[in-house]
Amino acid sequence: MTWLEFSFLALILWGVWSFLGKVAAQSLPASAVYLLTISGHLVVVAFILVEGLGPVAWQPWAVAAALGSGVAMAVALIFFLKALAHGPAMVVVPLTALYPAVTVILAWLFLKEALTLRHLAGLALALAAVWLLSK
Repeated sequence: MTWLEFSFLALILWGVWSFLGKVAAQSLPASAVYLLTISGHLVVVAFILVEGLGPVAWQPWAVAAALGSGVAMAVALIFFLKALAHGPAMVVVPLTALYPAVTVILAWLFLKEALTLRHLAGLALALAAVWLLSK
């Protein structure tokens, strides 16, 4: 599969994930939804352990970044579920889906990746889309 196919599969699964999170958050506290959600990760962890990681060069900064990524994702998931429990999914999901804008800015600041006029236009359109979806 290509990166584009993986991207579309992730997009679809993230859509299903946030929809099911909203359904669950309507009846369960965010902490319960969180615990049940991460329990689903155990299936994937088991698959990875069975398949094996293959050779890995354990670079300390890469390990720290991966762990930091996990903590950020876990805390964000709790906040996301709390937002879904108290707010409309039609606003919460598009608003939180702006997270790539944070990634773009961080990549520009710290990784010195190019930020073109086209990228800025895309960010502006993404903000406009969230605004339109929230009305």
